[in-house]
Amino acid sequence: MPAAEPSGNPKVLCISTVAFALGFAIWGMFSALAPFLIKWYSFTSTQVLILAAMEPLFAAAISIPLGIWTDKFGGRTVFTILLVCLSVVLILGTFAESYIAFLFLGMMLGLGGASFVVGNAHVSSWYPKSKQGTALGLFALGNVGITVGMMAVSFLITNVLDTSDPDGWRLIFPIFAIPTLGMAAVYMFFTSDPPNRKLKNTSVKEIFAVYRSGVVVWLVPALYWVAFGTLVFFASTMPTYLVDFWHVDPTTAVAVYTPILVVCVAITRPLGGWLADRRDVFTLLSWMFGAMSILAVLMAMQISLTVQLFVIFSLALVSGAAAAAVIKLIPIYFVHVGAVSGLAKAAGAACGFTMTSILAASKFLLGGYTMGFVIWALMNIAAFYVSFSRVGFRNVKPVSAAIAETVPAH
Repeated sequence: MPAAEPSGNPKVLCISTVAFALGFAIWGMFSALAPFLIKWYSFTSTQVLILAAMEPLFAAAISIPLGIWTDKFGGRTVFTILLVCLSVVLILGTFAESYIAFLFLGMMLGLGGASFVVGNAHVSSWYPKSKQGTALGLFALGNVGITVGMMAVSFLITNVLDTSDPDGWRLIFPIFAIPTLGMAAVYMFFTSDPPNRKLKNTSVKEIFAVYRSGVVVWLVPALYWVAFGTLVFFASTMPTYLVDFWHVDPTTAVAVYTPILVVCVAITRPLGGWLADRRDVFTLLSWMFGAMSILAVLMAMQISLTVQLFVIFSLALVSGAAAAAVIKLIPIYFVHVGAVSGLAKAAGAACGFTMTSILAASKFLLGGYTMGFVIWALMNIAAFYVSFSRVGFRNVKPVSAAIAETVPAH
């Protein structure tokens, strides 16, 4: 007889959400620093866009192994180690001098973004499938950490740190390192893994085999590429884009417009998860990706700053709910939640890196951002097609149904 599902753990949910928010605050640092680096180091807009792309690049690369390790060793251990590593990277960031050093630092800070994978699998392991959409939607409120990080960086640079000292801004790194190390201790001593953790005795090879289980394991990350990729893409590029194309003040771009974007994504994720627990997920996603496709086409037109901000914030609201709905698909179709969450997170982060690089290339080669936004619109349309047609999902049974068929009747 299958082991009973755990009923939930609010303490793990709460601590995981705070730790995830801290990880995302660190992840948002370089995007916030980008406009200032243009002034301090005479970097071009293309150079700082590439810097901002390093974090999602490494987050994409590390998310898959982190997901597998979380399934194997448990969220408590893996999240604690991740936070300790992040604090070390932050301390080392104090000594970065050259552009190459900033590239490496930005890449390593991608660990903060990868914290989503670990927390998502840890929270999921404590909740039954009927409540996972809501629980994971609440966990995803940690997305607001990017807002906290960006606003903190902007506030510290403009109001606290000594701007007359060329290296005064570097105190940002130890300021973030101290609470990160403290959070590692909290996670280690105040969270736990479920006593009947399903994959505790499963080999890494068996967990890794999920990537060969069929097309669905790749379609879910493809949908998350667009849904979560909206946040990563715009959080990485919005400050530079607004300053360079619309001539917005750097402080306003970093401390006002980009935080609003992140809040828009975060506040609708619990709603998306709640709806996914109660409605057909694919019908929800069809409406959401349909709306995002229309908005993305409008964004590519770049009519005015007011229209562009309206479109970006509207995209953020819809994409937050869509991301939660996509995440709901993972425990429906897979037992290896950490491994598939890692793949999905890798896709979302890779989207941020890819689209940021495409936008940088569009600016460098064509002198503007239009082509980058056109490509983004096409990606949204593709996600709409997958969710509306249910291609690849039609003949795949949910995990619960598959398990029920293997359990003999009594």
